[in-house]
Amino acid sequence: MTSTGRCALCDGALPPATSEQRRSYCSNACRQRAYRRRVTVTAPTPVTRQNLRVLSNLPAARDTFVGRQQELSKLDQLLRRHRLVTLVGSAGAGKTRLALEAAGRLRRGRTDRVLLVELGEITTSRDVVPALADALGVAAETDEPLRDTVLETLVNMKVVVVLDNCEHLLDTCAELTDVLLNRCPGVRVLATSREALWITGEVSFHVEGLPVPSTDRDLVTTAAPRSEAVKLFVDRARERKPDFRLSVDNTAAVALLCARLEGMPLAIELAARWVRLLPVADICDRLDEPLELLTSGCRKSPRQSSLREAIDWSYQLLQPDEQFALRRLSVFDGGFDLGAATEVCSSERSAEPVLDVLSRLQAKSLVTAVPGTTRFRQLETIRLHAKEKLLAAGELDVAYEALARWFTDLSDVLITAPMSMSADVQHKLDNHVDSLLGTVEWAADRADERLLLLTSALADCAARRGRLGQARVMLRDALRRPSTRDDYRCVALNHAARFAAEQGDHGEALELSAEASRLVRTIGQPALLMSSRSTLAAVQQSSGEWEASDKNNTECLRVAELLGEPLARATALVDLARTALSLGKHERAEENVMSALPLSRASGVPARIASALNTRGAVALVQGDLDEATHAFQEALRMDGINPLTAPDALEGLAVVALTRGQAERALRLEATGRAMRRSVGVVPNPFWAEKVNGAMRTARLMLSVARAEAASTPLTAAETEAFIQDEVWLDRTEAAFDALDDHERRVIALLATGLTNQQIANRLNVSVRTVASRLHRLRDKLGLRSREDIAAWGAERAIG
Repeated sequence: MTSTGRCALCDGALPPATSEQRRSYCSNACRQRAYRRRVTVTAPTPVTRQNLRVLSNLPAARDTFVGRQQELSKLDQLLRRHRLVTLVGSAGAGKTRLALEAAGRLRRGRTDRVLLVELGEITTSRDVVPALADALGVAAETDEPLRDTVLETLVNMKVVVVLDNCEHLLDTCAELTDVLLNRCPGVRVLATSREALWITGEVSFHVEGLPVPSTDRDLVTTAAPRSEAVKLFVDRARERKPDFRLSVDNTAAVALLCARLEGMPLAIELAARWVRLLPVADICDRLDEPLELLTSGCRKSPRQSSLREAIDWSYQLLQPDEQFALRRLSVFDGGFDLGAATEVCSSERSAEPVLDVLSRLQAKSLVTAVPGTTRFRQLETIRLHAKEKLLAAGELDVAYEALARWFTDLSDVLITAPMSMSADVQHKLDNHVDSLLGTVEWAADRADERLLLLTSALADCAARRGRLGQARVMLRDALRRPSTRDDYRCVALNHAARFAAEQGDHGEALELSAEASRLVRTIGQPALLMSSRSTLAAVQQSSGEWEASDKNNTECLRVAELLGEPLARATALVDLARTALSLGKHERAEENVMSALPLSRASGVPARIASALNTRGAVALVQGDLDEATHAFQEALRMDGINPLTAPDALEGLAVVALTRGQAERALRLEATGRAMRRSVGVVPNPFWAEKVNGAMRTARLMLSVARAEAASTPLTAAETEAFIQDEVWLDRTEAAFDALDDHERRVIALLATGLTNQQIANRLNVSVRTVASRLHRLRDKLGLRSREDIAAWGAERAIG
């Protein structure tokens, strides 16, 4: 057949048509150009509720979007001001879902259309433009490249292009985005990637895990239901088990699970799939192997079918030197600094500077810089995956050997200057304590000779955190193993003896310190010999052997002065001051502690400074200088906070001051707070101090009625203690409560004080017995009292009527 018409666009002759066809255009090119022209010149239509919606190819949501409201608000603001926003985050952080939710909330006006371009299943760069064209609904024209067709289509449109999963096609996505932004002024791009595109005008928006609740026992029941991570777990758990609810029995376990998964949405969703088979507590127990547990995913998306595959996707995109560094860094449990990373990652296998490799891993969302510090960390799931790769590469022992060397170099001060460990070394060890534990376990498995030294360093860290019992167990186990290094064994014995003495186990402390004293004579290390004598003096002091302790500490002071170690000198002076105080030599005690204070302050170690201040306070207290004692004890608390190793002495000292000033209730409460702290770590005071404090508290109880004394002998809460330390705020609960009583409560107390029963009080007030019992229950809580008898005595003392 022959054509009988002209092209509706170019007026050219139409090609021949069959009887089934009616042609309006001479070619596909004219047809698509006409389409683009219609898009740009269509007359505006009246705004209705229906046409406010943006035309898009976004998939319909199949489950609830949970949380992220602040992120969505921020994204909306960014998309208003910037034309390229990239959501950057690690595997499983929820970048895609957040991008889809943000794009789905766009409205007509600034945007007419949203195009989702899914790149996750695309493997070659040549398929990126066709994927965009497919989303746009255009095809290649015979006389122009597909990219030009796409650009010509978009040039006059207001479109948000969502490029999802760009990380494996980064260069191609960056180039395409750059062209789109340059050639199409109405186009904005919302990209998701594990690494930024790094082109002009890009705004990176970091996507992290959902906020997790506090796992503190006292806070978890109120914090967990408000947590976005917990809400997501509950929502996804109900998909598998419709009757699943947060309850008293499972709330703490759900909060712990979300915290251990660091709020990562993919991990939480995969964990929630197990609730049909396992209680939440059992799921938590299996999180020691999270990559094995979190494997049940979605059939449609193989790359996200398990947490392992999602992380492995990122790993395979790394350069060889980046993979090498990521594997090596997996030996750090709990974070690391640049110095530690350099020791572990430096190798002929990695020619690049470690800082450069770290910055690239951070850019790819595989390493995170800890805000406000010079430290880095890996998400636990990423670290465990990298450790699997480390083991598979046969590099596990090499990496741990490098880490053990670094820790050994740090811990060598326990031999060369055991009484003078600097604040910097303590800080490094404390910051890497989880990695140190892993290194100790590695050394134990291989019977490494450094085990005793590394265990001593680890026990030091545990003791500084108040975990004396744990420190003693670690040292006891390590000391049972054969050792080839007498100096390492001596260090471990000294630590074990000192910790045993602090917990009142005098027999074990004396036995350990005696062995250390015998062993150290054959070593020939003056600093280690001094440390052993100091430990023996501490053991003697804890059992009341003041003369022997004084003799050993005097020798320690002499050696410290010969060695030129000011920190060791400060320790010896503080111990001598305590011994002199116990022997009644108050002036000598004052002289020693005043000499120790400036040396202790110069150390920069809060616990060391607080210890000297507590000793200064004790000396002033014995001398009757209450103002000086108060100042010293309060400064000690402000210096070291609620440290159960130093705070009890300060609180007990302030309790004795309070009693001396006639504040018996205040004294009992402060002493009870200090005693509770001691009990939490098992620390006992030395005999002299214990006798002084106990005698003062006996006097305080005699000054009060039995009910008031019992009510006052309850510890301050953590919040009350913190307020007292920081701002010297003192809350007298019963007096504060007295002012807060209403008329009904006062009437109940007055009747109770006359000896009436609950039924008689109910008859007088014309209320039910249950109402009286309820009011009495609230009064016990408000007044901090334990029984109705205490309330009656309290009311009688204050003549409430």
